[in-house]
Amino acid sequence: MKFANEGGKLMNISVHKREAGEAMGLPGPLVGVKAPAPPVIEYWRFSSAGLDSELVTGMDAVLALETEWRELEEECGDTVLFQSFDWCANWIEMQRESGGKDVPAVAVWRCSGRIAGLLPLKVSRVKRLKVLTGLAEPFQQYTDMLALKGMAPERFAATFEKLVRTSGADFLHLGQVRLDSMLARVIHGIAHPVGEVDHSPYVPISNWPDFETYHKTVKSKTRKNMRNSINRLERTGEVEHEAASSGQLVREVVQRTFVGRQDWLDRNGITSRAFQDDDFRRFVGRFAQGKVKGVEVLAMSLVHDGKPIADQWGFVYKGRYYAFMSAMDPEYEPVGPGKLHLGEVIKTCFSRKLKVVDFMIPSVPYKMTWTENQATVTDFSMPVSLRGRLYCEFWLATLRPLAKQLWMHLPVGLRNLLARKVF
Repeated sequence: MKFANEGGKLMNISVHKREAGEAMGLPGPLVGVKAPAPPVIEYWRFSSAGLDSELVTGMDAVLALETEWRELEEECGDTVLFQSFDWCANWIEMQRESGGKDVPAVAVWRCSGRIAGLLPLKVSRVKRLKVLTGLAEPFQQYTDMLALKGMAPERFAATFEKLVRTSGADFLHLGQVRLDSMLARVIHGIAHPVGEVDHSPYVPISNWPDFETYHKTVKSKTRKNMRNSINRLERTGEVEHEAASSGQLVREVVQRTFVGRQDWLDRNGITSRAFQDDDFRRFVGRFAQGKVKGVEVLAMSLVHDGKPIADQWGFVYKGRYYAFMSAMDPEYEPVGPGKLHLGEVIKTCFSRKLKVVDFMIPSVPYKMTWTENQATVTDFSMPVSLRGRLYCEFWLATLRPLAKQLWMHLPVGLRNLLARKVF
């Protein structure tokens, strides 16, 4: 057992061994430690601020945390779907099926033996660099952590940086962190914002007794325009709304939104890390096929004269609906089917006694038609190696945002042409 002085405080550091197949490598072996057969590597466990912390790595070791993980979830709010055990287990099973090379690495903090905090991460490769990032990236929409109620963020922060450094990654990247989250408070002053700041619109529907009362809060001119659009559609066919959590509608909506979103990206010359990942179709397909337990799917479709004109599907977790993917028929764009459909989505969530409708990023005008509430969201990074520092400071913080701005200012036609040639 060793002790290291950190800012005048003593930190208890111990060395442990784990089979190589169940953990990731560190920058180098410890002097005087001889690896027996089967091969083992060393990992660190830190004790500070009354918490023991470690990085639990490997699929089996992470899944073995299930009971404690679920117990901790019960203590948390409704914004941690993407850090729930069921969501992360789905990603792990998908990785096994596809033979993925990413290594799960879950940061765990314990208080008197009980898990007090948990942050699901993985070590992945970005070109020739190793990055420590959210476990289900690029498929998760928020990065957050689970924590017992009443825990001060400073207690987790005391060992956060050291846990990152034990991963062997060149840099840490946390995507789409809500600034009102526990994770944002933990990493304050440790990791730094990179890229653009975005906002995630949401409707706290539990603030109103029913949809009709809520609907009156929408601007009267907006309500009138949407009524006119519905009347225009009804002159040529019946307008209906369908919703389901399983079965054929879920399968159809997942398929249509995937294809529709890909077409929209192609038409506008926009790239998406998720859609560039070959595993994304397999990942969302697990939800359509009903292979995922513990994560409720909600699929909805706005139909005109028997034809779907707007689709959306997402997840329900602790009374919160997360709008994951949507698409519309471009032929109906003049009537604004996406805006019309959001009204039906909100109405459906009211009927299901949910508490919050989370449209998630990006913040765009048709979402803001229905709400004034937004959560601020941004990415954070922390370099570990010299190469990681260069990547974070020159690419993530400087060149990438500039390149994105220049790209989005290009004419759509030119962007589309270049996207086909480059990507």
